[in-house]
Amino acid sequence: MKRLKVLLPLLKSYRWNLLANALLNALGAVLSLFTFLSVVPFLRILFGGASNESSVVNDLPGMIGEMFDLFVKDVGEFNALTVICCSVVVLAILKNLTTYLAMYSLATIRTGVSRDLRNNTYKKILGKQMNWFTDSRKGDLMSRLTVDLHEVEVSVVGSIEVMFKSPLMIFISFGVLLALSWELTLFAMLFLPVSGLVISRVAKKLKKSALRGKEELGSLSNILEETLSGMKIIKAFGSRKEFEKRYRVRNQEHFKAMRKMFQRQFMSSPLSEVISLAVMALLLGYGGQIVLAGDTGLTGDWFIGYLVVFSQIIPPARALSDGWFKVSKGVASLDRIEEMFEDDKGSKILKDGVEGITGIEKYIILKQVSYSYSDSLVLDVVDLEINKGEVVALVGASGSGKTTLSNLLVRFDDPTSGVIEIDGVDLASIKVDEWRSILGVVTQDAILFNDSIASNIALSDPNPDMTRLLESSKAAHVLEFAEEMPDGLDTMVGDGGGKLSGGQRQRVALARALYRDPSLLILDEATSALDAASEHAVQEALDAAMKGRTVLVIAHRLSTVRKADKIVLLDAGKVVESGSHDELMAKGGAYSKLVELQSFG
Repeated sequence: MKRLKVLLPLLKSYRWNLLANALLNALGAVLSLFTFLSVVPFLRILFGGASNESSVVNDLPGMIGEMFDLFVKDVGEFNALTVICCSVVVLAILKNLTTYLAMYSLATIRTGVSRDLRNNTYKKILGKQMNWFTDSRKGDLMSRLTVDLHEVEVSVVGSIEVMFKSPLMIFISFGVLLALSWELTLFAMLFLPVSGLVISRVAKKLKKSALRGKEELGSLSNILEETLSGMKIIKAFGSRKEFEKRYRVRNQEHFKAMRKMFQRQFMSSPLSEVISLAVMALLLGYGGQIVLAGDTGLTGDWFIGYLVVFSQIIPPARALSDGWFKVSKGVASLDRIEEMFEDDKGSKILKDGVEGITGIEKYIILKQVSYSYSDSLVLDVVDLEINKGEVVALVGASGSGKTTLSNLLVRFDDPTSGVIEIDGVDLASIKVDEWRSILGVVTQDAILFNDSIASNIALSDPNPDMTRLLESSKAAHVLEFAEEMPDGLDTMVGDGGGKLSGGQRQRVALARALYRDPSLLILDEATSALDAASEHAVQEALDAAMKGRTVLVIAHRLSTVRKADKIVLLDAGKVVESGSHDELMAKGGAYSKLVELQSFG
């Protein structure tokens, strides 16, 4: 249960609610005991308990019994019964009022902890490094963030009430039982360790079953996510039966794991009930002998009152047992969520810098930069200088390290060795958020969110500047198609920008980058996925956007980088050639051969 420590900081924010809940539950438990103990004076009046009073009056039951007998003699039996009945009603009202107030205070705790846990989980996800998302399965992540989080809310957070209320009720009830008969109470306590051991063993097995069930559900969700994302390929390649078989096999494994989990979960209630009734039966036998012996001061009416109070321990004890089973089940989900909270073992942690920055004043220099990922060398001692206002193009075959180099510039990761300097300052020492705020990035896949065109352009700006928004929309040629739509820039783009064409999505992505007025504009294969007409429109927008800016262009198509001030050819992570288009063509080296091959193609 060590994973429950994750909830402790969340509960700390609600300590006053917890205190109020504990006090109200304690008061409710006391009132409940008084309500049930009222059966004792009722029995004394009906069955003549006063006339059979034990001579032993130095114990609590005897003293209370003597005081009650005097009260009955003063007011009469009928009036005493009336007082008892009225007292039961008043106690019931007070008890249920305190119970309601306790539940009311708990509502804030339960919903608040659930909210905070969801916020913390989402924050941790956003804080993960990019390579973590590359290695993770999206379906499994979605399962953790939805199904597992809901399970924690229902099983763990939902059991907070039981964990705080039941021990109080049990503790107070045991105090009363000790006062009534310490011999009988000690006898009952002999069986508690045995029952606790049995319940804990079943709960441990339940947690293992629940964890397996969650893992199988994650695999199932991952297949479903892949199916929805790649439906075109599945249908085009006739792979329907194969995917159906994969899903059916995983679904069967999930069925087996969940069936075993529920079998053990459903065992908890009958198991705790059998244990409770067994203890009650033993108490009936042992307590009956004590009453018949008549040497401890425990009379028949008080023994019945004892049994009534003891019976009231059984519901909170069972609730505590069931709650423990639920927590065991929920902790399996909490374990899976916690894996996202922990630092990635064996991987570098991206540390934030302390230096501020408002823009690039002179240059960006890469000095002896190398980068390895999973024991594979991606960049091998790269030296590169990008001066302010210069357009630098990175070209080369797939896997040559172009995108990796741009990722290092965005600072999705740090170089394995070497340094990247911005105006002489190590990039690693600059605050990440400030550095990224002066960048504009346009990727091959234009990622848009299900919102309006304007909201996608002014992304993360709570108060968009309409003048700047219109200027960036015009520069990226977004207004050309937006003005033809009924809602203009307020037109909703749909899920993933599905209501727009590929060229339109790319121009919105470019406008988003220009809206920031970036000091460095990074264009990563911005036109490679477009058809000829769309590429021409986007390229015109790009050419206009690059004027007077510091730009890093990554491209496969060499025709798109002819106008660059400097072209850098990468091969297997190394800089092979560097220079302008004319200079490289004049050399007749690897770059010129690539140009000839593409021209021939």
